Amino acid sequence: MSNETGIGGAVPGAMPSLFNKRSVPTLIGITAAVWISAAMIGTWWSLVGAGVLTLAGAGGIWWLWRKTKKQAGLMQLLQQAQASPEAREAALAQLAAGEGKDDAVLAGLAKAQLQAQTDPDGAIETLSAIDLSKVPADAADQVRTFRVQLLLLKNRVREARDVADRIVITSGGPMQARAMTAAVVAEAYARTGAAEDALNTIAPFDPANPEIEQVQPLLLYARCFAMFGTGKKDSARKAMRQLMAIDPNLLGRFVAPGPGIHLELRKMATDLLRVAPGAKKMARAQQRPMHRRMR
Repeated sequence: MSNETGIGGAVPGAMPSLFNKRSVPTLIGITAAVWISAAMIGTWWSLVGAGVLTLAGAGGIWWLWRKTKKQAGLMQLLQQAQASPEAREAALAQLAAGEGKDDAVLAGLAKAQLQAQTDPDGAIETLSAIDLSKVPADAADQVRTFRVQLLLLKNRVREARDVADRIVITSGGPMQARAMTAAVVAEAYARTGAAEDALNTIAPFDPANPEIEQVQPLLLYARCFAMFGTGKKDSARKAMRQLMAIDPNLLGRFVAPGPGIHLELRKMATDLLRVAPGAKKMARAQQRPMHRRMR
């Protein structure tokens, strides 16, 4: 999936995993333990109880398989949608045709992923409409993380902070997912007056760690806003330089016209872009709409 929203920032590239395939062997192991215990007890009621639990476990496995299969189908749809704008519109139409049916959560996530590329506000509305009570807590937090990131990209920082405050950053699970969540939450903190909390949130994650290379820009954004918020402007500028080394276009978030970015941060980014090879055209294009409104 493209990681450009059209407003100068990356968006998550995959839907949260709502159903864990490793649950299948776990259920099988529990079922086996139940039958072993029943055989050791040796009474009719223990065997009946084991039978009831086995049926329940089989139902759980079937449900999990069905959900996982549908999630795989949606992931394939997302991949096909990257072929062209027409393919993306076709995928959105296919999702719209299935609205109101089962798996509304997964379909909503897929729709938001597609919308985020050209219509971030529409993606935010789609995510806001998802009933998070129907998904596991960790997956719900991944949905919230996606929503916060889009809100931040649109400079709707107060709304982003309200959602970020409901996110729990776990100590387990894939490091990249945890780093992404921490970076997004930290940026929401930093841009709403809690810069120290932001630095503490991203402290466990080194942007230079190759294991989390894909979320390095998000960590650097958070660090830039947090350092600026604590008055460490040289450190904020250093984070900007690191972003520029990855891709000068990443500084577009700071220089794009519109509210939400401190004027000093905007000037800092603009000054860096003036000396960046190949970036002058982008800086002029970003600032042109602003000059038109000031006339």
